[in-house]
Amino acid sequence: MSASLKVLKSAGLLLSIQLVQRGLGIISTLILARLLAPEHFGIIALVTIALQFFELLVETGNQQYIVQKQTLDDEDLNTAWSMDILIKSGIAVLVIGSAPALAAWFEEPALTWALAVASLALPIRALKTPGMMRLAREINYRPLFRLTLWQKGLSFITVITIAFIEPSHWAIITGNLVSAAILAAGSYRVDQHRPRWTLSRFRQQWGFSQWLLMRGLIGFTRSQIDNLLVSRFFGTTQLGGYNLVREVSLLPALSAIIPMSEPLLAAIAEVKSRPEALAYRVQLSLALMISVLTPLALYIFLFPELIVLTLLGEQWTEYGPLLRPFSLFFFTFCLFALLSDAVIAMGRVRALFFFDLVSTSMIIAILFYFGRAGLENMAWARGVLAVFTTVALLAILRSWVGFSILRVAWLCFPAITSSAAAGWLAFRIDTADMHAVVAFLITGSFFIVSTAALSWLTGYGLLRRSEEWQQLHHTMRTMIRARSS
Repeated sequence: MSASLKVLKSAGLLLSIQLVQRGLGIISTLILARLLAPEHFGIIALVTIALQFFELLVETGNQQYIVQKQTLDDEDLNTAWSMDILIKSGIAVLVIGSAPALAAWFEEPALTWALAVASLALPIRALKTPGMMRLAREINYRPLFRLTLWQKGLSFITVITIAFIEPSHWAIITGNLVSAAILAAGSYRVDQHRPRWTLSRFRQQWGFSQWLLMRGLIGFTRSQIDNLLVSRFFGTTQLGGYNLVREVSLLPALSAIIPMSEPLLAAIAEVKSRPEALAYRVQLSLALMISVLTPLALYIFLFPELIVLTLLGEQWTEYGPLLRPFSLFFFTFCLFALLSDAVIAMGRVRALFFFDLVSTSMIIAILFYFGRAGLENMAWARGVLAVFTTVALLAILRSWVGFSILRVAWLCFPAITSSAAAGWLAFRIDTADMHAVVAFLITGSFFIVSTAALSWLTGYGLLRRSEEWQQLHHTMRTMIRARSS
């Protein structure tokens, strides 16, 4: 099977997995948005920020190490598993001990027990078989699909049940623990590898992973600094609205786009020693990503208040304008993730760490200076800064790989122009007398159908003789025949 076909088939499976995961997550969020007030979401945001910090603190980068390694044996897998358990168990103990101090710093006493209990998910998830990493290396995500159905389904039932009985952050924490337990236990049903304790390859893995760990800390700071500053400048209630709208803007990214791009890491790693093939795959990956992101980001930019009113309800409409600058954040969030994965696949983790360190320092300084004026200033500053850092990383990657920016722009031209035309038409639909849900469905459906049709027509007219178009066309036909046979 060709690498392109494997990537596309795996991307389809990952999309199915994420449709289950994020679909239930979106439903859960929409239900909770109608059960909880902004101040409640502020507390949830603080819990989430703290948990994400500790999640990143214990991210050993073992999967990235396994995926990019040229040769792999059981000692590599078992060492990765042992390191994961050792580090995550230690961090869980640290979280439990520091929970009172963190609660005092955030001025939220409820965080003490919430963080202590939530930290138990770290060592539980670490118990999953390392054979799951080998499946990712082989671009084989089919065994994960059934496990995901059980994991997210039972977690969703737990969250919603508790939320209806007693709406609070405990619903999310309990659901997270249930999800971790099912993942750990179920992984041994979908993969036959049975690990044993060993740290024989600790030095090699840590030499690779230490930079990912430090980069994770920097990345967390960059991704959450605006939330932290909002909580300090404007209080918990404003943080609740700001963070929820920010999360809504990232729903397409976390639900489908980033997970679907995960197989590209393995595909790029396969050809990292062949400059021409590497440049071609990075170039094609960027063109595909931008072509998908452009219409989604444009729709978010054009209809922010309608999206917030439809998805979250009237109590959140005052935060609707924040969604417009967050459309920039969404676009660059996905593109930056792809660029980072390409750099990691090339083995340049240390250089990526220093780039993140410098760019994050600049982001913190600028947000601290400009963000005090209000939530919208903070959101716009965050969106514009995300654009600049993404462009900078793109320029660095181009200097290493040597792909053509003009070629990427030409490949993206059909999607960009079609999105602009469809957006212009959709924005002129009169929805003044329509219910919000009806207006959302009409404008969204019209925009999607128009963009897809115009993109295909334009692409066929301009790109059908290109190597990239021919490859995608051949891969899609091969995949369709494989499905039907």
